[in-house]
Amino acid sequence: MAKKKYSINWENDEAVSFEVDGVTYNSLDDIPSEKDRNKLAAMMAAAEDDDFEDVKFDEKEFEELRKMNSSQTMEKTVLGIFTGISALMILIAAVSTFFNIQKMSKEESADGVVTAVTVRREYVNAQDRIGQDFYYPVVVFTASDGHKRSVQMSTGSNSQYYEKGNQITVLYDPEHPLDARIKSADSSALMWILPGITGILGIAFAGAVFIVKKLMSESE
Repeated sequence: MAKKKYSINWENDEAVSFEVDGVTYNSLDDIPSEKDRNKLAAMMAAAEDDDFEDVKFDEKEFEELRKMNSSQTMEKTVLGIFTGISALMILIAAVSTFFNIQKMSKEESADGVVTAVTVRREYVNAQDRIGQDFYYPVVVFTASDGHKRSVQMSTGSNSQYYEKGNQITVLYDPEHPLDARIKSADSSALMWILPGITGILGIAFAGAVFIVKKLMSESE
């Protein structure tokens, strides 16, 4: 089956007539086939973008152009999504880092003692009903206002690190003394899990966008 041939005749950067297999039409509206009209409209758009005259495509060339434009649109969409994810991850990392630094700068320390350890059964796989025991120490300390506070730590562990009677150091917010944690490397590390993960993901997505853009510019 022979491929149709299309052409656009230009004068002063304006399309003055269109040809489909040698048949001339004065406007797109005169062309009876919607498919032919769409192809010529795409050729006009391509010609205006590339700033050239007397564009002539056959059907095969048009399909190649359509696929190329579709591929470029998809690439731009994916890059846009990756850029958005990168910006969101970096924003979350920055905000959580700011709040962590602000929290740590306000914290005061006090001597405390573990008075009890609460054991809670928590499901690590709710679907299969697989549970595990987590241990939450209850700590008593005297804040800077002279009042004694008893706090169950919000962070538990799957091993019993603390026992009743252990002497520990408590870090707490003087404005909200019940917002307390045991001074330890583990409690400090937990504060940086969210900004660490989101920061790494943000940088990874930003790096992927940079590499893809560089490859696209080189291919062009």
